[in-house]
Amino acid sequence: MLYLLQELFINNWRVLRIFKSIMLRASVAFMIAFLFMLILGKPFIAWLKKKKYGDTAREEGPKSHFDKSGTPTMGGLLIIGAILFATAIAGNFTNKFIVFLFVITILFTTIGFYDDYLKLTKHKKGLSGKKKILGQLIITALTFGFVYKFGLVSKTIDFSIINPLIKNSYLYITPILFFIFVAFVIIGSSNAVNLTDGLDGLVSGPTIVVSITLLIITYLTGNVKYAKYLNLYYVPQAAEMIVYLASVIGALIGFLWYNFYPAQVFMGDTGSLTLGGILGIIVIFIKQELLLPIAGFIFIMEALSVMIQVWHFKTFGKRVFKMAPIHHHFELLGLPETKVTIRFWIVSIMTCLLTFVILKLR
Repeated sequence: MLYLLQELFINNWRVLRIFKSIMLRASVAFMIAFLFMLILGKPFIAWLKKKKYGDTAREEGPKSHFDKSGTPTMGGLLIIGAILFATAIAGNFTNKFIVFLFVITILFTTIGFYDDYLKLTKHKKGLSGKKKILGQLIITALTFGFVYKFGLVSKTIDFSIINPLIKNSYLYITPILFFIFVAFVIIGSSNAVNLTDGLDGLVSGPTIVVSITLLIITYLTGNVKYAKYLNLYYVPQAAEMIVYLASVIGALIGFLWYNFYPAQVFMGDTGSLTLGGILGIIVIFIKQELLLPIAGFIFIMEALSVMIQVWHFKTFGKRVFKMAPIHHHFELLGLPETKVTIRFWIVSIMTCLLTFVILKLR
Protein backbone atom coordinates (compact mmCIF):
# COMPACT_ATOMS: atom_id res chain seq x y z
CA MET A 1 0.00 0.00 0.00
CA LEU A 2 2.78 2.47 0.93
CA TYR A 3 4.65 1.66 -2.28
CA LEU A 4 1.49 2.11 -4.34
CA LEU A 5 0.75 5.45 -2.65
CA GLN A 6 4.14 6.85 -3.55
CA GLU A 7 3.72 5.63 -7.14
CA LEU A 8 0.32 7.32 -7.46
CA PHE A 9 0.99 10.59 -5.65
CA ILE A 10 4.75 11.14 -5.91
CA ASN A 11 4.24 14.16 -8.18
CA ASN A 12 2.00 15.87 -5.63
CA TRP A 13 3.71 14.76 -2.42
CA ARG A 14 7.39 14.15 -2.98
CA VAL A 15 7.79 13.17 0.66
CA LEU A 16 6.19 9.85 -0.30
CA ARG A 17 9.37 9.06 -2.24
CA ILE A 18 10.83 7.69 1.00
CA PHE A 19 8.58 4.65 0.64
CA LYS A 20 10.59 3.52 -2.37
CA SER A 21 13.22 2.46 0.15
CA ILE A 22 13.02 -1.28 0.80
CA MET A 23 14.83 -0.90 4.12
CA LEU A 24 12.33 1.69 5.34
CA ARG A 25 9.34 -0.41 4.29
CA ALA A 26 10.90 -3.48 5.93
CA SER A 27 11.25 -1.51 9.17
CA VAL A 28 7.62 -0.38 8.90
CA ALA A 29 6.52 -3.99 8.26
CA PHE A 30 8.44 -5.17 11.33
CA MET A 31 6.82 -2.58 13.60
CA ILE A 32 3.32 -3.13 12.22
CA ALA A 33 3.55 -6.91 12.68
CA PHE A 34 4.99 -6.55 16.19
CA LEU A 35 2.34 -4.05 17.33
CA PHE A 36 -0.39 -6.12 15.65
CA MET A 37 0.59 -9.07 17.85
CA LEU A 38 1.05 -6.99 20.98
CA ILE A 39 -2.30 -5.20 20.69
CA LEU A 40 -4.47 -8.08 19.48
CA GLY A 41 -2.74 -10.84 21.45
CA LYS A 42 -4.80 -10.59 24.66
CA PRO A 43 -8.24 -10.35 23.04
CA PHE A 44 -7.34 -13.13 20.61
CA ILE A 45 -6.25 -15.45 23.44
CA ALA A 46 -9.46 -14.60 25.30
CA TRP A 47 -11.45 -15.50 22.17
CA LEU A 48 -9.64 -18.84 21.86
CA LYS A 49 -10.45 -19.61 25.50
CA LYS A 50 -14.10 -18.70 24.95
CA LYS A 51 -14.24 -21.07 21.97
CA LYS A 52 -12.45 -23.70 24.09
CA TYR A 53 -9.73 -24.13 21.48
CA GLY A 54 -7.31 -25.57 24.02
CA ASP A 55 -4.37 -27.87 23.41
CA THR A 56 -4.42 -31.43 24.73
CA ALA A 57 -1.17 -32.88 26.07
CA ARG A 58 -0.11 -36.17 24.51
CA GLU A 59 -0.57 -39.15 26.82
CA GLU A 60 2.86 -40.45 25.80
CA GLY A 61 4.44 -37.01 26.32
CA PRO A 62 6.40 -35.79 29.37
CA LYS A 63 4.32 -35.69 32.55
CA SER A 64 5.43 -32.10 33.12
CA HIS A 65 3.34 -31.11 30.09
CA PHE A 66 0.04 -32.42 31.45
CA ASP A 67 -0.65 -29.15 33.25
CA LYS A 68 -0.47 -27.38 29.88
CA SER A 69 -3.67 -29.04 28.70
CA GLY A 70 -6.25 -26.42 27.93
CA THR A 71 -3.74 -23.76 26.89
CA PRO A 72 -5.20 -22.01 23.83
CA THR A 73 -3.74 -23.14 20.52
CA MET A 74 -4.03 -21.95 16.90
CA GLY A 75 -2.13 -18.79 17.82
CA GLY A 76 -0.61 -19.19 14.38
CA LEU A 77 -3.74 -17.54 12.99
CA LEU A 78 -2.75 -14.29 14.67
CA ILE A 79 0.88 -14.66 13.56
CA ILE A 80 -0.13 -15.16 9.93
CA GLY A 81 -2.65 -12.33 10.20
CA ALA A 82 0.12 -10.02 11.41
CA ILE A 83 2.46 -11.12 8.60
CA LEU A 84 -0.13 -10.65 5.87
CA PHE A 85 -1.39 -7.33 7.24
CA ALA A 86 2.11 -5.88 7.59
CA THR A 87 3.12 -7.15 4.14
CA ALA A 88 -0.05 -5.70 2.61
CA ILE A 89 0.77 -2.29 4.10
CA ALA A 90 4.51 -2.18 3.38
CA GLY A 91 5.00 -4.59 0.47
CA ASN A 92 5.31 -3.84 -3.23
CA PHE A 93 2.61 -5.90 -4.91
CA THR A 94 4.04 -5.31 -8.36
CA ASN A 95 6.82 -7.65 -7.20
CA LYS A 96 6.23 -11.28 -8.23
CA PHE A 97 7.92 -12.72 -5.12
CA ILE A 98 5.72 -10.75 -2.71
CA VAL A 99 2.52 -11.75 -4.51
CA PHE A 100 3.52 -15.43 -4.58
CA LEU A 101 4.55 -15.49 -0.90
CA PHE A 102 1.28 -13.80 0.06
CA VAL A 103 -0.81 -16.42 -1.75
CA ILE A 104 1.30 -19.40 -0.61
CA THR A 105 1.12 -18.22 3.00
CA ILE A 106 -2.67 -18.39 2.84
CA LEU A 107 -2.53 -21.91 1.33
CA PHE A 108 -0.11 -23.20 3.97
CA THR A 109 -2.22 -21.62 6.71
CA THR A 110 -5.30 -23.38 5.37
CA ILE A 111 -3.58 -26.77 5.73
CA GLY A 112 -2.32 -26.00 9.24
CA PHE A 113 -5.63 -24.53 10.39
CA TYR A 114 -7.63 -27.52 9.14
CA ASP A 115 -5.19 -29.85 10.92
CA ASP A 116 -5.58 -27.93 14.19
CA TYR A 117 -9.35 -27.69 13.79
CA LEU A 118 -9.69 -31.46 13.34
CA LYS A 119 -7.55 -32.07 16.45
CA LEU A 120 -9.80 -29.84 18.51
CA THR A 121 -13.17 -31.01 17.19
CA LYS A 122 -13.15 -34.44 15.55
CA HIS A 123 -9.87 -36.36 15.40
CA LYS A 124 -7.16 -35.97 18.03
CA LYS A 125 -4.52 -36.90 15.46
CA GLY A 126 -5.74 -34.18 13.10
CA LEU A 127 -5.24 -34.29 9.36
CA SER A 128 -3.78 -37.57 8.14
CA GLY A 129 -0.14 -37.57 7.09
CA LYS A 130 -1.04 -38.44 3.50
CA LYS A 131 -3.49 -35.54 3.15
CA LYS A 132 -1.03 -33.16 4.74
CA ILE A 133 1.71 -34.23 2.33
CA LEU A 134 -0.72 -33.93 -0.58
CA GLY A 135 -1.45 -30.32 0.34
CA GLN A 136 2.27 -29.60 0.63
CA LEU A 137 2.89 -31.26 -2.75
CA ILE A 138 0.33 -28.94 -4.34
CA ILE A 139 2.24 -25.98 -2.92
CA THR A 140 5.48 -27.54 -4.19
CA ALA A 141 3.97 -27.81 -7.67
CA LEU A 142 2.96 -24.14 -7.55
CA THR A 143 6.47 -23.15 -6.44
CA PHE A 144 8.04 -25.26 -9.18
CA GLY A 145 5.68 -23.67 -11.71
CA PHE A 146 6.66 -20.22 -10.44
CA VAL A 147 10.37 -20.98 -10.89
CA TYR A 148 9.69 -22.54 -14.30
CA LYS A 149 7.64 -19.59 -15.56
CA PHE A 150 9.78 -16.71 -14.33
CA GLY A 151 13.21 -18.28 -13.99
CA LEU A 152 15.66 -16.92 -11.46
CA VAL A 153 18.16 -15.22 -13.74
CA SER A 154 16.86 -12.93 -16.48
CA LYS A 155 14.46 -15.08 -18.48
CA THR A 156 16.37 -18.32 -18.26
CA ILE A 157 15.14 -21.47 -16.56
CA ASP A 158 17.75 -22.69 -14.14
CA PHE A 159 17.44 -26.09 -12.52
CA SER A 160 20.60 -26.15 -10.46
CA ILE A 161 21.68 -26.68 -6.87
CA ILE A 162 24.47 -24.50 -5.49
CA ASN A 163 27.12 -25.97 -3.21
CA PRO A 164 27.50 -23.37 -0.43
CA LEU A 165 30.92 -24.68 0.60
CA ILE A 166 32.71 -24.33 -2.76
CA LYS A 167 32.94 -21.25 -4.96
CA ASN A 168 31.13 -21.48 -8.32
CA SER A 169 30.06 -25.08 -7.65
CA TYR A 170 26.76 -25.94 -9.34
CA LEU A 171 24.94 -29.23 -9.78
CA TYR A 172 22.71 -29.06 -12.84
CA ILE A 173 19.82 -31.52 -12.75
CA THR A 174 16.75 -32.35 -14.81
CA PRO A 175 13.42 -30.58 -14.18
CA ILE A 176 11.96 -33.77 -12.68
CA LEU A 177 14.82 -34.14 -10.21
CA PHE A 178 14.58 -30.44 -9.41
CA PHE A 179 10.88 -30.86 -8.62
CA ILE A 180 11.72 -33.71 -6.23
CA PHE A 181 14.41 -31.54 -4.66
CA VAL A 182 12.00 -28.61 -4.25
CA ALA A 183 9.43 -30.95 -2.66
CA PHE A 184 12.06 -32.27 -0.26
CA VAL A 185 13.10 -28.75 0.79
CA ILE A 186 9.58 -27.36 1.26
CA ILE A 187 7.97 -30.40 2.88
CA GLY A 188 11.06 -31.16 4.95
CA SER A 189 11.34 -27.58 6.21
CA SER A 190 7.62 -27.33 6.97
CA ASN A 191 7.51 -30.53 9.00
CA ALA A 192 10.88 -29.99 10.71
CA VAL A 193 9.74 -26.62 12.10
CA ASN A 194 6.46 -28.25 13.09
CA LEU A 195 8.29 -30.94 15.09
CA THR A 196 10.33 -28.27 16.88
CA ASP A 197 7.18 -26.69 18.30
CA GLY A 198 7.09 -28.70 21.53
CA LEU A 199 8.21 -26.35 24.30
CA ASP A 200 7.15 -22.83 25.28
CA GLY A 201 8.94 -20.40 22.97
CA LEU A 202 11.16 -23.09 21.48
CA VAL A 203 10.26 -22.80 17.80
CA SER A 204 9.86 -19.01 17.77
CA GLY A 205 13.46 -18.26 18.78
CA PRO A 206 15.26 -20.27 16.07
CA THR A 207 12.70 -19.19 13.46
CA ILE A 208 13.40 -15.54 14.29
CA VAL A 209 17.16 -16.07 14.05
CA VAL A 210 16.91 -18.01 10.77
CA SER A 211 14.54 -15.38 9.36
CA ILE A 212 17.02 -12.61 10.22
CA THR A 213 19.75 -14.63 8.51
CA LEU A 214 17.63 -15.13 5.39
CA LEU A 215 16.63 -11.45 5.43
CA ILE A 216 20.29 -10.41 5.21
CA ILE A 217 21.16 -13.00 2.56
CA THR A 218 18.04 -12.17 0.55
CA TYR A 219 18.91 -8.48 0.55
CA LEU A 220 22.45 -9.26 -0.62
CA THR A 221 21.16 -11.69 -3.25
CA GLY A 222 18.84 -9.05 -4.69
CA ASN A 223 21.61 -6.45 -4.96
CA VAL A 224 23.82 -7.00 -7.99
CA LYS A 225 26.91 -5.36 -6.43
CA TYR A 226 26.75 -7.25 -3.13
CA ALA A 227 25.88 -10.51 -4.87
CA LYS A 228 28.90 -10.19 -7.15
CA TYR A 229 31.22 -9.28 -4.27
CA LEU A 230 30.10 -12.24 -2.13
CA ASN A 231 29.79 -14.60 -5.10
CA LEU A 232 26.07 -15.04 -4.47
CA TYR A 233 23.56 -16.06 -7.10
CA TYR A 234 22.01 -12.72 -8.15
CA VAL A 235 18.22 -12.84 -8.23
CA PRO A 236 16.54 -9.69 -9.61
CA GLN A 237 13.72 -8.28 -7.44
CA ALA A 238 14.51 -10.73 -4.61
CA ALA A 239 15.40 -7.93 -2.18
CA GLU A 240 11.70 -7.05 -1.85
CA MET A 241 11.24 -10.29 0.11
CA ILE A 242 12.96 -8.66 3.10
CA VAL A 243 9.69 -6.78 3.69
CA TYR A 244 7.92 -10.13 4.10
CA LEU A 245 10.72 -11.54 6.28
CA ALA A 246 10.67 -8.41 8.46
CA SER A 247 6.94 -9.04 8.97
CA VAL A 248 7.70 -12.62 10.04
CA ILE A 249 10.34 -11.45 12.53
CA GLY A 250 8.09 -8.75 14.00
CA ALA A 251 5.15 -11.13 14.31
CA LEU A 252 7.22 -13.82 16.04
CA ILE A 253 8.80 -11.41 18.51
CA GLY A 254 5.30 -10.19 19.33
CA PHE A 255 4.13 -13.79 19.66
CA LEU A 256 6.95 -14.55 22.11
CA TRP A 257 5.41 -11.93 24.41
CA TYR A 258 2.62 -14.44 25.02
CA ASN A 259 4.33 -17.72 24.14
CA PHE A 260 7.43 -17.74 26.33
CA TYR A 261 7.30 -19.85 29.49
CA PRO A 262 4.72 -20.18 30.88
CA ALA A 263 2.94 -19.94 27.54
CA GLN A 264 -0.44 -18.25 27.32
CA VAL A 265 -0.94 -19.55 23.79
CA PHE A 266 0.56 -22.03 21.34
CA MET A 267 0.95 -21.38 17.61
CA GLY A 268 -0.24 -24.87 16.61
CA ASP A 269 0.25 -26.37 13.16
CA THR A 270 -1.43 -23.26 11.76
CA GLY A 271 1.76 -21.36 12.52
CA SER A 272 4.58 -23.90 12.51
CA LEU A 273 3.73 -25.69 9.25
CA THR A 274 3.31 -22.35 7.49
CA LEU A 275 6.49 -20.75 8.82
CA GLY A 276 8.59 -23.80 7.99
CA GLY A 277 7.19 -24.04 4.49
CA ILE A 278 7.80 -20.36 3.82
CA LEU A 279 11.44 -20.62 4.92
CA GLY A 280 11.87 -23.49 2.47
CA ILE A 281 10.31 -21.52 -0.39
CA ILE A 282 12.46 -18.45 0.23
CA VAL A 283 15.75 -20.39 0.16
CA ILE A 284 14.62 -21.90 -3.15
CA PHE A 285 13.95 -18.42 -4.56
CA ILE A 286 17.38 -17.12 -3.53
CA LYS A 287 19.14 -20.34 -4.62
CA GLN A 288 20.59 -21.10 -1.19
CA GLU A 289 18.74 -24.32 -0.42
CA LEU A 290 21.74 -26.07 1.12
CA LEU A 291 22.34 -23.24 3.57
CA LEU A 292 19.03 -23.91 5.31
CA PRO A 293 20.23 -27.13 7.01
CA ILE A 294 23.15 -25.12 8.44
CA ALA A 295 21.22 -22.04 9.57
CA GLY A 296 18.24 -24.16 10.61
CA PHE A 297 20.32 -26.89 12.26
CA ILE A 298 17.94 -27.02 15.23
CA PHE A 299 15.04 -27.92 12.93
CA ILE A 300 17.09 -30.61 11.18
CA MET A 301 18.22 -32.06 14.51
CA GLU A 302 14.62 -32.27 15.74
CA ALA A 303 13.42 -33.99 12.56
CA LEU A 304 16.35 -36.41 12.44
CA SER A 305 15.84 -37.38 16.09
CA VAL A 306 12.30 -38.52 15.26
CA MET A 307 13.42 -40.42 12.15
CA ILE A 308 16.28 -42.13 14.01
CA GLN A 309 14.03 -43.01 16.94
CA VAL A 310 11.36 -44.58 14.73
CA TRP A 311 13.86 -46.47 12.55
CA HIS A 312 15.91 -47.79 15.47
CA PHE A 313 12.83 -48.91 17.42
CA LYS A 314 11.32 -50.71 14.42
CA THR A 315 14.65 -52.32 13.53
CA PHE A 316 16.10 -53.21 16.94
CA GLY A 317 13.16 -52.76 19.31
CA LYS A 318 15.07 -50.18 21.36
CA ARG A 319 14.95 -46.41 21.60
CA VAL A 320 17.99 -44.21 21.03
CA PHE A 321 16.50 -41.26 22.90
CA LYS A 322 14.35 -41.22 26.01
CA MET A 323 11.74 -39.48 23.88
CA ALA A 324 11.60 -37.80 20.48
CA PRO A 325 11.73 -35.06 19.25
CA ILE A 326 15.03 -34.52 20.99
CA HIS A 327 13.93 -31.54 23.11
CA HIS A 328 11.83 -34.01 25.14
CA HIS A 329 14.93 -36.19 25.57
CA PHE A 330 16.71 -33.32 27.31
CA GLU A 331 13.64 -32.64 29.44
CA LEU A 332 13.61 -36.24 30.64
CA LEU A 333 17.31 -35.97 31.46
CA GLY A 334 16.24 -33.44 34.08
CA LEU A 335 16.89 -30.12 32.33
CA PRO A 336 14.27 -27.42 33.02
CA GLU A 337 12.13 -26.50 30.02
CA THR A 338 13.42 -22.93 29.94
CA LYS A 339 17.05 -24.11 29.95
CA VAL A 340 16.42 -26.42 26.98
CA THR A 341 14.70 -23.58 25.11
CA ILE A 342 17.44 -21.00 25.73
CA ARG A 343 20.21 -23.47 24.85
CA PHE A 344 18.48 -24.33 21.58
CA TRP A 345 18.23 -20.60 20.84
CA ILE A 346 21.98 -20.23 21.49
CA VAL A 347 22.78 -23.13 19.15
CA SER A 348 20.58 -21.53 16.50
CA ILE A 349 22.43 -18.21 16.81
CA MET A 350 25.78 -19.99 16.46
CA THR A 351 24.74 -21.99 13.39
CA CYS A 352 23.38 -18.85 11.72
CA LEU A 353 26.69 -17.08 12.39
CA LEU A 354 28.42 -20.10 10.86
CA THR A 355 26.27 -19.59 7.77
CA PHE A 356 27.71 -16.10 7.27
CA VAL A 357 31.24 -17.38 7.87
CA ILE A 358 30.73 -19.98 5.12
CA LEU A 359 29.39 -17.36 2.70
CA LYS A 360 32.39 -15.12 3.31
CA LEU A 361 35.10 -17.78 3.27
CA ARG A 362 34.04 -19.52 0.07
